[in-house]
Amino acid sequence: MKQFYLLLVGLVLILSACSQSEAVDSKKLHTYTQYELPLEEKVALGKGEHEIVFVFDYSCPWCKKWMETVLPEIEERWIDTGEATFKGQPLVLLNEQSQLLANVDYNVERLIPDRYYEVQRAIGLDSGTDGFGTEAYARELASDFNLNADELLENHVDVGIQNSRLFTRDFGVQYVPTVYVDGIQLMDAFSLEEMEQVMDGTIQAGDEVELPED
Repeated sequence: MKQFYLLLVGLVLILSACSQSEAVDSKKLHTYTQYELPLEEKVALGKGEHEIVFVFDYSCPWCKKWMETVLPEIEERWIDTGEATFKGQPLVLLNEQSQLLANVDYNVERLIPDRYYEVQRAIGLDSGTDGFGTEAYARELASDFNLNADELLENHVDVGIQNSRLFTRDFGVQYVPTVYVDGIQLMDAFSLEEMEQVMDGTIQAGDEVELPED
């Protein structure tokens, strides 16, 4: 628990909220940076040439909105057509519920990789509901997906905390949701047009763009 709160104190300097609009508006320019993300072994959805990575916190309402509105469009346009793969990486940034669910997420990926994104989406869309992120919620989730609850709750808390430190320190995460396409961090996680421009080469690493005025 102490480790979680130390992480939270450190992150408060760069995370004023999970809304990407508040964080982006604090800058004048966005430089497109390409990262070699440490996700080679992560389960992917789809088998396309391009890779879309969604970095999020289960407790963030904007991340839930992204799952509701943007992910279905990504699936229809690029995953189902075989053009792109998708990877979702939860971090522990906002609260204890985030910590528990990042741990659950890790266990789901280990236990049932073929259903990983089905479960990840189910959790994400439940965000904000009564009891969300509690042990009781995790046990109900285990029942819904025919999993052993104790295995689902097996403690790997350090994994979520280490991922959070890594992505905020080395991979440019200043807010959630953050989205990368082919390793290039987007300015606007909700922009399908921006995703397409990275995939077709219109946007490349090193390009700069002025941010909108407040």
